[in-house]
Amino acid sequence: MMSGTAKSSEKIDGWKPIPDPDGLFSSGIADFDRLLGGGFPRGSCALFGMDETVGRADLDLLLVPTFLNFLYQSRGIIATLPSRDSPHDFRARLLRFVTRRRFDSRVRVVDFIGEDEGLSYVVSLRVRNPTHRPLSPTEQKTGMEKALKAEKAAAGNRKKPWLELAAFEALETLAGLEAATQMFYIGTKRSRQLGNLWIGLLSPGLGSAAAARRMADTEFTLRHDEVGLVIRGVRPSFPSHVVISDPGASPPHVTFVPRPP
Repeated sequence: MMSGTAKSSEKIDGWKPIPDPDGLFSSGIADFDRLLGGGFPRGSCALFGMDETVGRADLDLLLVPTFLNFLYQSRGIIATLPSRDSPHDFRARLLRFVTRRRFDSRVRVVDFIGEDEGLSYVVSLRVRNPTHRPLSPTEQKTGMEKALKAEKAAAGNRKKPWLELAAFEALETLAGLEAATQMFYIGTKRSRQLGNLWIGLLSPGLGSAAAARRMADTEFTLRHDEVGLVIRGVRPSFPSHVVISDPGASPPHVTFVPRPP
């Protein structure tokens, strides 16, 4: 049974997941779903290309509803975060809207450098001598065991699909271009096989950009200008919209407003 604090947290946040249409995952944002044709296809990869103006708060504004829509349907998340984020901070922000029990049981954050190592929700894949050399057989075996354990937590006892978030800057900086591209390929193939949703965050200037775009099923561009966070659809194509807090609901609900010309 949950503690009184956990019950209160669940009651305060009031998030009600948007049901998933057949064959799709809702983004948790009604306006985004409409532009997507109902939601993200199951077993697909969504790529968000960002410029230098996009910050952590912008990503939270857009992606937290998707995270919550998964978590509130007992689906998990496996995340490799951008460099400006940390497992501890990521958890603290989501705990505004979900209980500790829900987060700690269904979310796993992959870490390659020993940041927040030892926490139950952190999957440490740190290489002691970080170079772009191939992993040893022992390192490969240990990494695979940890990855499988994280996937088991994300899937839960009912083996539900999960959301996988990957920041390309982390993969390419720490593992190198070739390894990052291979990891992206493996991730997209696994998502298609298992019916998951794979979300890639593509920072400017990365060598893996072209390969990522070739393999993505949906693609969007993000920037922050004088009106706020702006999203534009590449696949499917739709014009620029501003992402704002929904004036008719409490955070983290958002709405999309067509950007003025």
